[in-house]
Amino acid sequence: MSSENIKVTVVMPVYNAFDYLRPALDSVICQTFTELELICVDDGSTDRSLHILKEYQEKDSRVRIVTETNAGPSIARNKGLDRARGEFVIFLDADDFVEPTLIEKLYNKAVEDNLDIAIAKYDVYNDRKARFEGVIKCDHGEIFDGGATVSKATNPDEIFQCTTTYVWNKLFRTSFLRDMGLSFDPELRVFEDAYFIVTALALASAVGKVHEVLVHHRVYSNQAKKKLFKKYYRQVPEIYTRIRAFLMAHGMYKPLSQSFLNLSASRFYKIYNLLWSDAKEEFYNLYHDGYAEKLGWDTADAADFESAEVLDFVASVIMYNHKQYEKRGSRGQRVRIDRVGPYLRFKEKMSRVKAFFKRKRKRDII
Repeated sequence: MSSENIKVTVVMPVYNAFDYLRPALDSVICQTFTELELICVDDGSTDRSLHILKEYQEKDSRVRIVTETNAGPSIARNKGLDRARGEFVIFLDADDFVEPTLIEKLYNKAVEDNLDIAIAKYDVYNDRKARFEGVIKCDHGEIFDGGATVSKATNPDEIFQCTTTYVWNKLFRTSFLRDMGLSFDPELRVFEDAYFIVTALALASAVGKVHEVLVHHRVYSNQAKKKLFKKYYRQVPEIYTRIRAFLMAHGMYKPLSQSFLNLSASRFYKIYNLLWSDAKEEFYNLYHDGYAEKLGWDTADAADFESAEVLDFVASVIMYNHKQYEKRGSRGQRVRIDRVGPYLRFKEKMSRVKAFFKRKRKRDII
């Protein structure tokens, strides 16, 4: 297919996906929308994934193969984005599968409403139980009701919570990504799509949604992402610190601070509750020892938090280390965030007092 006829580029990173790759590829090449190209980036697979890709390339000229040496999903997606010839681009995973009308419906929605980002609903396919399962609704998914088009200008307090931070259910205007210099952070091996999605939502002029389940996200017991999560969960606070720095550098932090505050705090709370005991303590203390302040939680007002549960947790993180937090919890003690500001000011004052007397002792000794 000539580049003039390509309207949508599908980028699919592939790493040891032999067991699920064929259904993923079939669901793309059998789309009702045919003016597409499929760029498969083999990320150093050690199984027969590359063999399958070559097989499909021989059958369908729209399939292109790029090879990489296990550099991770961020670099793999960037390689595909660099080569994209379509007016729009979508990043799909090699173990998911999609409805035949996915690209047609997202493309039509994006063109009709002049969108930078078009979002599809999705569900989860439990591979072990061989059944489809629903997903928890986004906190502010209702802003798309009635076919509404949204942006940071129309919904500054909800823009980051109106959708998930997954990349595989979203179609992006290619020129938008390139003009804004958006790409996946190569240093991130897990939650790499969170940084990409939040920064894209912050910069997009128009975001819309197709209210149909068009993507089926596969989960299974030996999923590589679960292993990566255990290895790289410590990256989470750094990801949101980078997002905050991005927003500040682009002059967008102040108007979007409430949305960022609730996104970063709720993600922290959710991930904390998914971790095992030792990891919980380490993860909690990362925030207590500095990241909570880096993320601006310590200067937030109680009214800025949408969840009382998250609010109480954040206040505890700021004031107490994990052992103190658990001890207080065993006694049924809670902390109110309106005490956090005075506490931190007192802590800073005491630090200055201690530094003064330390310097004084040195002078007296001399």
